[in-house]
Amino acid sequence: MLTHLKADVCVIGAGMVGLAHAIEARRRGFRVVVLERDSAAVGASVRNFGHLFFASQPDGPALSLALRSRERWLEVAGAAGLTLIPAGTLIVARAEDELAVLAAAAAAEPARRARLLTPIEAGRLAPLPIDGLSGALHSPLDLRVDPRTAVARLAHWLDRDPEVTLCWSTTLGAVSSGVVEGWTTDGARTRVQVTAPRVIVCPGPDYRTLAPELAAGLEPLTRCRLQMLRVGAPAGRRYAPALATGLSLIRYPAFADRPETAALRARLEAERPELIERGIHLLVTQLPDGDLIVGDSHTYADTLTAFGEETIDVLLLAEAARLLGVERLSVRERWLGVYPSVAAGSGGAGAPFRVTAPLGGVRVVENVAGIGMTLAMGFAAEVLNGVEAGG
Repeated sequence: MLTHLKADVCVIGAGMVGLAHAIEARRRGFRVVVLERDSAAVGASVRNFGHLFFASQPDGPALSLALRSRERWLEVAGAAGLTLIPAGTLIVARAEDELAVLAAAAAAEPARRARLLTPIEAGRLAPLPIDGLSGALHSPLDLRVDPRTAVARLAHWLDRDPEVTLCWSTTLGAVSSGVVEGWTTDGARTRVQVTAPRVIVCPGPDYRTLAPELAAGLEPLTRCRLQMLRVGAPAGRRYAPALATGLSLIRYPAFADRPETAALRARLEAERPELIERGIHLLVTQLPDGDLIVGDSHTYADTLTAFGEETIDVLLLAEAARLLGVERLSVRERWLGVYPSVAAGSGGAGAPFRVTAPLGGVRVVENVAGIGMTLAMGFAAEVLNGVEAGG
């Protein structure tokens, strides 16, 4: 049996990056077909913080992209009935070198709208212990969604559009210019053929399974594994903003790329090598039911073990407990996340996306920075512009 579909744009992958391209295609009036091998998004798009960290992007074009992505999120959320929490991000500083980095970021770019807070002001934004704090930074433009449901709601909204066809449980077979072939993974194993002049392939960490014609020119990549946890909120407290500490300042480019960060990085490497070696930085966000998401770590390898490291969870929980001012936290769930990353020595580590054009009208899009939720809505416009201009 053969199912034949026609579209203006065919998107492979219904995770956040794929759906962002489908949404952008519909904004332009295109008919869209989306193929997804699973029956729902189960990868990085649901294993994250739900944190749209626009302020993490460096000054200039990257921050402009983040702010465009924010505008898209606001548009789409209203149309799709998706709840966005506009409480921003609160980054606390426990040392003067951390505060110096936050001050530099706040002063550098007015469009970020970030402002320094005193410890007392930080305590008013979130019920955190303020003893020992040097200050904090609040970036109010950042948003939050429920990571467990946001992508599914976006897919459901798209599925109601008569000009969109979502093909779940459909595996990609072959791609040529203008034609995509696949098959359903149900018992019928129905062949699916999509005719479309524009094809956007969003494979996520499964880039190594791409057919040779799609992998041509793909920059060397590796995989990054994260460890994350869901914990009960201490005493049922509510935390409006996303929470972070000085550990995040050496990871996110808005802070990590500043001259003031060198001294902070050197101190953390000397004082907390166990955190640096495991790529741990602390983020805490709250789910609608009140539980907290705590993470994360970063382990890089071409082939990642399926087993989490308890030492990493212990370190994460200790850092979170310190931030929240409690002795211990009650763990509800643990999980691993995986996303593609730039391989060591391949160069260009700062760009959050890698796009290749292996065939006419075909683009392979990889988010290699783990911030697809934050940037994909804005970046999809650039990809489609490129397809339109370059074929």
